[in-house]
This record gives sequence, C-alpha cells and structure tokens, in this order.
Amino acid sequence: MKKIIIILCYLSIFSCKKTQEKISINAISKTFELNKAWQGDPLISDLNFVNSIGPTCKLNDSFFGRADNQVKDDNLKCALSRIKFNYEKLSSLKSKISIGNIGSSAKIFIKTTKPYNTQNADVYNQATLYIEINKNITDSIIIYRSINFSEALTVKERNYFISNDNIYLLDIAEDESGTNVEKWSHNKINSEGKIVRIKQKKFSLEDSEKTIQTENNQWKGTYHFEASNRDNVKTIFDITINSLNDILINLTEEGIKTKYSNVKAEKIDFNKIKIIYDPSSDDMGTIYVEKSYNEYYISGNPIYFINPGNNEMPLIKIK
Repeated sequence: MKKIIIILCYLSIFSCKKTQEKISINAISKTFELNKAWQGDPLISDLNFVNSIGPTCKLNDSFFGRADNQVKDDNLKCALSRIKFNYEKLSSLKSKISIGNIGSSAKIFIKTTKPYNTQNADVYNQATLYIEINKNITDSIIIYRSINFSEALTVKERNYFISNDNIYLLDIAEDESGTNVEKWSHNKINSEGKIVRIKQKKFSLEDSEKTIQTENNQWKGTYHFEASNRDNVKTIFDITINSLNDILINLTEEGIKTKYSNVKAEKIDFNKIKIIYDPSSDDMGTIYVEKSYNEYYISGNPIYFINPGNNEMPLIKIK
C-alpha cells in the first residue's frame, strides 16, 4: 500500500510538472520578436495576390521575340514586380542567421542547405528555417529555393513570409510561357515547436486559365461617367465591356457624340485596365478603369483636363 501511495504521489508530481511545462510552452507562443530584415514579403501571405500571379505574368508573345520595351512592360504587369523583399540575399548566407524568438526559450534561425534532385540543375540555392527550443531542434522547413534548369529554360523558386508564428510559402515556376504558381501554403509553429500546415492550395495550368477567364469576366458590364469642366462643357463616357477584346465606347464632348467599337483593353494589373479608344489622339484617347473593392474609377488625361488636379473620378457600373 505504501508503494502504491508513493507511486501515486510520484505520478501526481510528474503530471503537475508536465502540466507546468505545457503551460510554459503555451505561454511562449504569445510573445514574438522577429527580425524584419529576414521576414520576407507580406504579399506572400495574401492569397488574392497569389491568385493574380498566373494571369498577370503569362506572356502573350514569344519569350525570345520581345523587344526591350516589351520585356519591361511584361515585367511591370506581372504581379511579382510588387514584391520588394530581396530573396536572393539568402543565396549568399555564410552562417546561420537568427531571425527571432518566440518567448524566452524558442528560437528561429535560417541557414543554407542543399536541395534534392539537382542533377540537371545549373544553379541552385536553398535556405531552411529551424525551430530550436532549449537548444534542441524541434522542426524545420525549406523557406527559400531557387533552382535554374537552363537547358529546359525553367527556373523554380520558393519564397516566404514569416509573421509571428505564421509561415507562408509560395512555389512558382518560370518558363517560356511566363510565370505560374505551383503551390501556396500557410503554416504555423505550434506550442511544441512543430510546424503545422493550416492551409494549402495547389495550382495547375487549367487553374491559371480559369482564373484568367474569371478575371476577364469581372470587367464585363456597362459603365457610365459624366462631368463638366469649368466652362460647364459636359463630357460623357458610356462604356460597354463584353470582354477585354470587345469594348464599345460612346463618347459625348461638347454635344458631339462619337462611337468607338471593337476596342481592346490592356491589363495593367489585377484590378486595372488600360483602354485606348482613339489611337490618333495619343494620351487624350486613352482612359484607365480601376476596381477597388466594389467601386470603380476612371482616369487618364481626358479625365484630368475636365477637372485639373483630379486625375481619378468615380465610374458608375450600371450592370
């Protein structure tokens, strides 16, 4: 009986100790100290941004047949141009870099590692994030990768963003057709220092084409704009967008109506298009339509000269 009491006491103490340790581990997840210089770009955490990569980074012309100005325009239209964090600096790490702490005992650091399946790769770089609690590695995950297969004209990359205990990963592939997303995931560091996947989305070329179609359809509709200048001369735009390749514009200036049919639009980014309805008028024949949440705006020199100083005005979507 005495032995049983001793065992029960021992188990009770051990249980209390485990509970205390668990509470301690849970407590550390509430405080974060991260080095912003190594957090990555916050756009990686935005799934809307990720969805816009395939449609905006797809090349409409031959990769090799493009002029310098076309290459520049393609790069600016691509959503990836909005990423400001320099991921290439991870390729030159000489030693492990501490990027932050979770509480007092959990540490996060990055160091370069060698990727698998590099047999046909010409250039490859990789960096792995490690979780360390009480000087023991509890888990790790590859957060950066850049592998160049020059013979296949393909580059595969993984980029990341770290926010507190959240780790976002983006896998992309670039080839002659442009850049496409392969996979996106949201991961979390739990109280035991393990990395747990919260959400994942895999992409395919079919998904990219469907996304392009969906985005093109978001512009479909009838729009109206009218405003008067300081001389009370009214300008009216009635715009019908059947698709980005089939736009009808009825323009009324100083009481004179002009019809422009079979007009095409050029995508500037995920939420903005450029419409050149009168090429002979240079910039005075060009307008921009932009969507912000559920509201639309029209801009360009024809709008600016109605009310100088205000280049962007509301555009009413009728249907």
